Amino acid sequence: MTAVETPAQEYTRLTGERGELAAALRKAGDASPENRDRLASVDRRLRELVASPPPGYVLPKAAADLVTHAQVHGWLTLVQWTPPGYGGEPFVSVQVGRLLHAGEQSGARGDRWTYNVTWHSRDCAPGRVRLFGRHLATTPEQPWLHDGPSVKAIRAVITQHPAPRDGGAS
Repeated sequence: MTAVETPAQEYTRLTGERGELAAALRKAGDASPENRDRLASVDRRLRELVASPPPGYVLPKAAADLVTHAQVHGWLTLVQWTPPGYGGEPFVSVQVGRLLHAGEQSGARGDRWTYNVTWHSRDCAPGRVRLFGRHLATTPEQPWLHDGPSVKAIRAVITQHPAPRDGGAS
């Protein structure tokens, strides 16, 4: 009888496999389509594992609302919790962003908006997280990583700069 793998065991196994596959792909002549496909599959599953909250936790309403708002306006989103089996205090990072399109902002120094906001469980009741003080951003005006605005201000930027609906990359 085969034992069922826990999410923590699966995460650990896939992280090791990812390292081995990446090393094989870096070696000359070992970048087979099968290895590239397997690496993509492992990466997808690892993203799925960290997209799920730890037991007893849920995505905070402000985070869920930010993700929904970004998606409605054509922005890309990424939600990442601490990995399964993480022994510390859980946290979740939410990243929203999109590429700048040609002619969209003349004189822009950068080519994208990205905002990373984190909620952390430090000093919270079990199952609760609170907004972590520092947000990070890159913008067309400031393409280097810098302190980002509030969640409310990020939502305003998203509203002001929806992704074009013409099928272009975002």
